[in-house]
Amino acid sequence: MQDWIKIQTFDRIHQAELRKDILEQNGIEATIINEKDSLFLLGEIELYIKKEDKAKANALIDEFYGLTKINSFILYKPIKLFYEILKEEGVNVVLMEKKEKEFVLENYELFVENGKIEEVVPYLTGEKLTDWTKIESCQHTRQVRFRVEILENNAIDSIVIKKKDSNLHVEKINIYVKNENVEKSNEVLEELSGWEILKTYDQLHRAEIREDLLGKNSIKGIVRKNESNEFDLFVEEDKKEDAIDVINTQKDWIIVTTLNSSYKAQVAKDKLEKQNIDAIIINKKDSMFLLGEYDLYVDELMVDKANKFLI
Repeated sequence: MQDWIKIQTFDRIHQAELRKDILEQNGIEATIINEKDSLFLLGEIELYIKKEDKAKANALIDEFYGLTKINSFILYKPIKLFYEILKEEGVNVVLMEKKEKEFVLENYELFVENGKIEEVVPYLTGEKLTDWTKIESCQHTRQVRFRVEILENNAIDSIVIKKKDSNLHVEKINIYVKNENVEKSNEVLEELSGWEILKTYDQLHRAEIREDLLGKNSIKGIVRKNESNEFDLFVEEDKKEDAIDVINTQKDWIIVTTLNSSYKAQVAKDKLEKQNIDAIIINKKDSMFLLGEYDLYVDELMVDKANKFLI
């Protein structure tokens, strides 16, 4: 690691993972070296970056010094409602809106002091959300956003909580509603009034690829598992013809590489799209070992060209 420098040391892995996540989402490559003895919990956890990134990295870390991000979402209201719940329970939380292009992580984020994380965990798991019930879980922010918007259109408030695994990778995004709204919420999301099934797929990633393609063309899509264990792709009724055109003009999509971090996957995707090669990231996670992998797909006709730029 000749061109790398240590910028911080930590006692707990989640503290290092938080800073690593902040740096990578802002285009700074970072790595963690864990010197802590697993039996006696002695030693240090060290965070390294490349020398040329030192100034920007320190600025980012200083901005978030002493705080741990516990939740975030693209829409304001679900995060604000969760913020108010914690405040009412006496938990000191900070709500931030990120606007600066250089430092954008998510639109709205909730933070607590590092020493107060244990107080928040029962709320993140739903244990202390006595007046709220989890009605649905998704893996992708966009899928959650569309469901939240549908609920809001039916005068149903919701909160969104991101469930993370032991490595602080997002595993699921849970949607909660007030207990008295559970039945109505389930009916609304089951009925999907104003939406129609565009196509049904036998594998989730096939549906997600098409949903991503629609999103690139400003068409909302909702993926939902049906009773036959297949996956229905819904679109708004007035967008169905446009959606069919988008799907019909696309070829088959093929994996060109698999990466072990969202940052590396995004870098590879950006590299291809600068060469006018459309690319899609699909996040797959081994539920037993909680290992995150990211498959990068391109149109089958662009595989050879994509491979040249990924070497």
